Amino acid sequence: MFSVIRSGLDASLKQLDVLSNNIANAKTTGYKRSDASFQDIYAEKASFLAPGRIGHGASLDSIRQFRSQGPLKQTNQTLDLAIEGQGMFVLKRPDAAAGATNSYTRDGSFTLDNDGFIVSSDGQFLLSDLQQPIQVPRSAVIQGRTFYLNDINIDEFGRVITQMGDSQEQVVGRVGLALFSDPTRLTPQGNNQFIENGASGAAEIGGPFENGYGKMISGAIELSNVDMTSELAGLIQAQQAFSGSSRLMQSETDMTRRLIGG
Repeated sequence: MFSVIRSGLDASLKQLDVLSNNIANAKTTGYKRSDASFQDIYAEKASFLAPGRIGHGASLDSIRQFRSQGPLKQTNQTLDLAIEGQGMFVLKRPDAAAGATNSYTRDGSFTLDNDGFIVSSDGQFLLSDLQQPIQVPRSAVIQGRTFYLNDINIDEFGRVITQMGDSQEQVVGRVGLALFSDPTRLTPQGNNQFIENGASGAAEIGGPFENGYGKMISGAIELSNVDMTSELAGLIQAQQAFSGSSRLMQSETDMTRRLIGG
């Protein structure tokens, strides 16, 4: 009986952890809410000669993300990017060795570093559809003349277009997006970033707005898809389940103490 009650306590604690994390990240750019699923534990076989323990309680089955689209918020900052549809941004650390694992995110808050590379909030390179860092030049020589960077634009196809001087335009790269056979199985790495694994499938890198990839929207960010009302309701249910299991555990302990004492 203790094992059954303890499994209920463990399940409630895990549910509380998942829901609390969702609520804490309700304002995190590009965050996708998670949900814990549980399964009942039963004995494989029970007979008169080999009586099985029929009920063992519950155990955690998996924690999976809901990859539904979050609402978009206009920022009017060119390097703030949002994906409308499927796909994830591809990031790589500047000091990563050749062949190192990329990380993936829906957080489209980017800036330019001192060398003109487009980087994430933690300094990782944003990779192109060719899996190369995207660098915006400060100047360019065009037809024997030197032009200096005047403006940057990113279109719905993810093309990074620089305006050099008053009219000279150059495409310096195209933002890459990654698709997975099961993105809900990606391994979280913290900071709203993920890496691929066998369950998620390998990343398929391509360009926005074609072959199933989402459209790129510049000057906007994707907000969290967390619904605070449903999360708080779930939190109350998990707290009640934990309280109920705690009372059962206390009652079982008292009964055992009385039997042993008697």
